[in-house]
Amino acid sequence: MNIGIDIDGVLTNDDEYLLDYTSKYCYENNLSGFSDASLYEYSKYNWDEDTINDYRKKYFVNYCKNVPARRFASEIIKKLRKDGHKIFIITGRHKTANNGKINNSNIRKCTLRWLRKNKIEYDKAIFTLPPKVNEVIENKIDLMIEDTPVTINELAKVVKVLYYDTPYNKNIENENITRVFSWYDIYMKIKNME
Repeated sequence: MNIGIDIDGVLTNDDEYLLDYTSKYCYENNLSGFSDASLYEYSKYNWDEDTINDYRKKYFVNYCKNVPARRFASEIIKKLRKDGHKIFIITGRHKTANNGKINNSNIRKCTLRWLRKNKIEYDKAIFTLPPKVNEVIENKIDLMIEDTPVTINELAKVVKVLYYDTPYNKNIENENITRVFSWYDIYMKIKNME
């Protein structure tokens, strides 16, 4: 099988990082905090684009370089490759689709270094913008592992999706998607599909 894997929210727990660091940013900038932590990314806040970009300048590169991979992600991906599956990292991470920079750090290069540092094996890395549908079709992806609600709904029209359980995607229902809770859960569900 060709398996597509998202980074943020799937290989990482970006929501936990975001809650911690956006709260710190609110405190530092005398902004009110979030009213609903279960919303996706910056929709937790009533921030304009300038505020989001200022937050990213202060904390996004640190996230890209230092957030740990989810427990057992590397181990399970190695097992999947050993089982004969091909792994495609398909990310819509900010500033990677256009190979852009934040504070003179190239986010695509930071991402590739992070994958190496965390021993995430893959056959191909694809940097794009959501919803990733064209990339899934072009690369003949059989299964996508994703967390973003809008992206999940679009991907489910063309491919089976395992969606990583998060507070912001609790209400998604579609016959082409299956909720997963950990990397070993992902592995067991993939084995059941074979």
